[in-house]
Amino acid sequence: MKKLIVTLAALVVASGAFAQLNYGVRAGANLSSISGMVEEENLDYGDLVTASATQSSKLGMNFGIFAEYMLMPMLGVQAEVNFSMQGVNTHVNVSGTLLGGELKNKNSFMANYVNVPVLAKFHFANIRLFAGPQLGFLAGDINVKSKTTSGEETKIEKDDLDDDLYSGVDFSFVVGGQYKFTENIGVDARYNIGLTNVFPTQKNDKGVVLSEGYGKQGVLQIGVFYEF
Repeated sequence: MKKLIVTLAALVVASGAFAQLNYGVRAGANLSSISGMVEEENLDYGDLVTASATQSSKLGMNFGIFAEYMLMPMLGVQAEVNFSMQGVNTHVNVSGTLLGGELKNKNSFMANYVNVPVLAKFHFANIRLFAGPQLGFLAGDINVKSKTTSGEETKIEKDDLDDDLYSGVDFSFVVGGQYKFTENIGVDARYNIGLTNVFPTQKNDKGVVLSEGYGKQGVLQIGVFYEF
């Protein structure tokens, strides 16, 4: 028992001796997606109609600030506040004699978030590895841009998605790493793994479920950081 107390006391003293605060700024690019946004499949009814639906990642940007508290030489806890442009692109192609030709539709969904991750960060020389939970808060409306092409005619529409169709809070888990080129400058790569459904269950006034959407966000972020 005495050995355990002495050991714990030594760890507390050691962590206090190595305590250090690092802070800085970061910025980079996003490749974001929403799993389950469309069912990626092909429908073929011969000459009458054929259809295909796919989705692709959306390019955006992110920037923010961070502060890391060093518990010991190789371990720190880092908190961040980041602005992140996220979303997804969906594509639908339909053709056949029923339509008299081919119709192409592309929808671009853009959702801006303020993300607050808390990360455990491990230091190995110039390499840092980190992981931890992240809470995201929707900032503003969901912007939807739709481009529909039928024959030689192209129609472009812009609209906002109703607030009740999209969750205002997103919970995810972050994994990634950093490499420092100099004492102050380095590169940062991470992946945000969505854990919650961004489409709330829709119910009527009597509580009957009308629809159950499915979609979890995934965001690859690559950028640079400057540590003061």
